[in-house]
Amino acid sequence: MPLRVRFLICLLIPCGASPPASAQTLNAELYKAETIVTGTVEPERSRGFAAGALQVLVKLTGQPELVGAPGAATLQKQAPEMVATFSYEDRMKDIPVHDEQGTRERPHFLRIRFDRQKFDRALAEAGFEKWDGKRPTVGVWLGIRDARSAYILSRNSEGGYAQRLVLDEVSKLRAIPIILPDDTQTAISFADIETGKHKVIEAYAFEHGADAVLYGLLEFDGDAYWNCFWSLYGKDVERQWRLLGVTFDHALKDGIDQVMIAYAERARQQK
Repeated sequence: MPLRVRFLICLLIPCGASPPASAQTLNAELYKAETIVTGTVEPERSRGFAAGALQVLVKLTGQPELVGAPGAATLQKQAPEMVATFSYEDRMKDIPVHDEQGTRERPHFLRIRFDRQKFDRALAEAGFEKWDGKRPTVGVWLGIRDARSAYILSRNSEGGYAQRLVLDEVSKLRAIPIILPDDTQTAISFADIETGKHKVIEAYAFEHGADAVLYGLLEFDGDAYWNCFWSLYGKDVERQWRLLGVTFDHALKDGIDQVMIAYAERARQQK
């Protein structure tokens, strides 16, 4: 099932549009999180704070593999003391309450902003290294071949609605701004993506504000899953990998995660 899109700012922009979110905006987003809780009281509130702390931990370190690490659990326990502000939004606010349903048990979005100094201190005490480097703006060029057609995913293409939602969600979840091409572009073809003409794709994406290019082919396997072939190119960063027999949201999330991992590793090596 595709990931939910419920974040506060939009980092997904078309090629040729205004620049991605500023560094100041992105830094603020690093300490924000959103999760779903049942009701607005304890123990759900503390559970939501802990889940939010885990989101922020991954964004600040660029290391999704830390989920489940002993130090992460320790940091999560400190989450309530690190919260600066939080708010709720009823997910069912437009649905009337049934007679047999209490209002406290309704699902809510819990939006959290953690105190930067407190979180950074807890991060260091837990032994985690913060990723201080600039988050790259990533030009995403995805060729999709489903059961009916083959096309390039764009910000307003007729096909690929669900894939756009997933990329938008993951972009915000990881604080990695992305650029999707506009329908009006004709410089890059589906064949360019399929045959791996990365120099052509890079040149166009870099011209329109990208720091790195993530391109790939997402193909329906004819049953219920997808195969995905990814390539990542940026300054001092180059990776290729594939995912077979996965859901498309898993494939897209992994693409953005690998960008984050690669750039966080590069930042640590350059220290």
